[in-house]
Amino acid sequence: MTSSRTSLIPLSILSGPCSWSQERRRHALLIGTASPEETWGDVADIPAPSPFRNRHATGCLCCSRAPVVMILAQVFQERVTGRRPFFQEVAVLTAPQEMSSLRQQLENDVLIRARYQLIS
Repeated sequence: MTSSRTSLIPLSILSGPCSWSQERRRHALLIGTASPEETWGDVADIPAPSPFRNRHATGCLCCSRAPVVMILAQVFQERVTGRRPFFQEVAVLTAPQEMSSLRQQLENDVLIRARYQLIS
């Protein structure tokens, strides 16, 4: 799935079992834990928050960036350099009560906005 108006990578936030077709999942990267019956093109775990979060100066990248934001930056770089299988879109699996907060974090991160297009 690509957009004709932009070269940004489509990014969806999911809160439960995915209804995407097998074909669509095969070309996508899932960030989170896949259920046993789902097959994805690639899967990346969400890292634990930094133990130093909020201990450093204001604006420190390890203190101010959420784990999902950090993994999205990492997988983008790995995609570009060929260290990760090519993916056409990304799905982030999160708890329903965290969806709004995660969307806000992603919308407010300039690097994420430069690389990914949040899909409703």
